[in-house]
Amino acid sequence: MSKRFYKYFFLYICLLFVQSGYSQELIHNDTLRKDGKIHHFVLFPAVLHSPELSWAFGGAGSYYFKYSHKDSLVRTSYIQALGLATLRRQLIFGFDGSIFFPNEAYILRLNGSASRFPDRFWGLGNNSLSSNLEHYTISQYYLFPQLLRNVYKKFYVGIAYESQNVFSFEYGNPNGPSIFDTENVAGRKGSFTSGIGVMLLWDSRNNAFSSSRGFYFQYYTNRFTNALGSQFNYSSHILDIRKYFTLGKTSVMACQFLGNFNIGDVPIRSMANIGSSSIMRGYYEGRYTDKDLIAVQTELRQHLYKRFGMVLFAGVGRVADSFSQFDFSGLKPSLGGGLRVAIDKSEKLNARLDLGYGERSHGVYLNLAEAF
Repeated sequence: MSKRFYKYFFLYICLLFVQSGYSQELIHNDTLRKDGKIHHFVLFPAVLHSPELSWAFGGAGSYYFKYSHKDSLVRTSYIQALGLATLRRQLIFGFDGSIFFPNEAYILRLNGSASRFPDRFWGLGNNSLSSNLEHYTISQYYLFPQLLRNVYKKFYVGIAYESQNVFSFEYGNPNGPSIFDTENVAGRKGSFTSGIGVMLLWDSRNNAFSSSRGFYFQYYTNRFTNALGSQFNYSSHILDIRKYFTLGKTSVMACQFLGNFNIGDVPIRSMANIGSSSIMRGYYEGRYTDKDLIAVQTELRQHLYKRFGMVLFAGVGRVADSFSQFDFSGLKPSLGGGLRVAIDKSEKLNARLDLGYGERSHGVYLNLAEAF
């Protein structure tokens, strides 16, 4: 799987795990260590579903902790790992985490994956044809650690290292020339990218898993260069803006803007894509692929009864070869809804089941934590 794995990594989990008794055990099994740190650890079987994977089965582990039980304003830190095998013969290992240091003076965020991943490609651009479908398989690993320093209130400045090694790229069309060759797609022979980037973050959300109020702004830029061993030279810019509104006692409105812009010689596995479990739900991730992406979405979250809730979401987006090509024509819609089951009320951690519809496509998503 590509570096896109971390965007929908938040542990897709088997429904048995959300049974009332087990989730209560998770809540009440916190322990207080001698150093004052609250922590708990859980292992569980995992079941995942998305358009990219079909059904996947494996195991997962989560470690949640706080540096001090006295500092209730510091968000809960977590490290999660997941191993899966899918019905499409995909093998995936991934890890993800955010560590909030005392007073949130520093935040360490970790993302990574290793996989062998059969995938699909329809060609580049916002108007690629469904008849162009071609299958290919990659083997890769991906690393993306980030260290952020608080400089003012909720404002953080950080540095990140990003590296992806696609060391095997198998493709070919038995019915004729491959679209990878006819479109001269960069990275079709494999790729290694390496770059050091800068991140700016304002994060006033009240919860890392399911925010009900606050503002989130993140700008990340990275320069991938031969000087750091990268086989491709390009610049990447990602802008992620989110706002959360509390509507009464049981409703939340969440809004997001996402822009992904790449300039230079960009390999296919580093390009921007429409479709994922976090934004533009309803599309196979990579159904529309190009250097740049702009997408917006909004989601209404409604608590129903005890541990149960529901959401309605809508969004639009499109990809382009350059920023100058963006306009309002060719926007792809995303609509859908889902159910929520709280597995840890104190941390507002939900298991979610979403059904998304796109343009002549749809997707079912089963995973943990809100989409954004």
